[in-house]
Amino acid sequence: MSLINDVCTLQEIDDEVAGLEAAIADIDVRLAHSETLAAAEAAFAEADARYQDLRRAQRALEADVAALDAKIAPEEKRLYDGSVRNPKELTAIQHELELLKAQRSQLEDRLLAVMEEFEAADAARRAAEAALAAARREREQEVAALESRRRQLTSSLEASVARRSEQAARIHPASLRLYDEIRRRRGSAVARIQGGTCSRCRVAIPESVRRKAFDPATLAQCPNCERILFIG
Repeated sequence: MSLINDVCTLQEIDDEVAGLEAAIADIDVRLAHSETLAAAEAAFAEADARYQDLRRAQRALEADVAALDAKIAPEEKRLYDGSVRNPKELTAIQHELELLKAQRSQLEDRLLAVMEEFEAADAARRAAEAALAAARREREQEVAALESRRRQLTSSLEASVARRSEQAARIHPASLRLYDEIRRRRGSAVARIQGGTCSRCRVAIPESVRRKAFDPATLAQCPNCERILFIG
């Protein structure tokens, strides 16, 4: 095989290696994070926070109502059991009871509203929890598929890297260093001569360089981008 053919083959293998590495890197990103699962987790966290807030509010209001009931019951007993006979004191008790019952009525109205909100929040939380469970199941399946694909790609990459080493060994060290340096700087070290121009940078190739590209034992380079040229 000619030198330029060996270099072109090496370029093909390197492109294959780069593609496999990019695919593995993409899988690693997808394994590290799932937008769908993150969204489901955030939705549940929000629904749960709302649920917990309302549950605490409901319990607090229930405690406040119970505390007022505890105050009202003995005052009602005093009002009606005949233990208090002083009209002025009875009037004061009655007034106090009216205030306490008004407070309780307000609290009960607030409690009813909170209970209605809590019921809706409970339903929203249960729906979010179910969605999260489904998202986790889907994520488990996705991770299993991604890990399987990653193993396949890793195996292919190892084979390509081995082929790369074998192919690089066929190329003279000086030519290989030139190829590697151009690839490091340009990303792609080889370019085709098409219509008298470099397929990569689109600059016209001088006839002397074009003739050199026909020599199987030498490497012709684009005078502009310095890529190794081949005709085909």
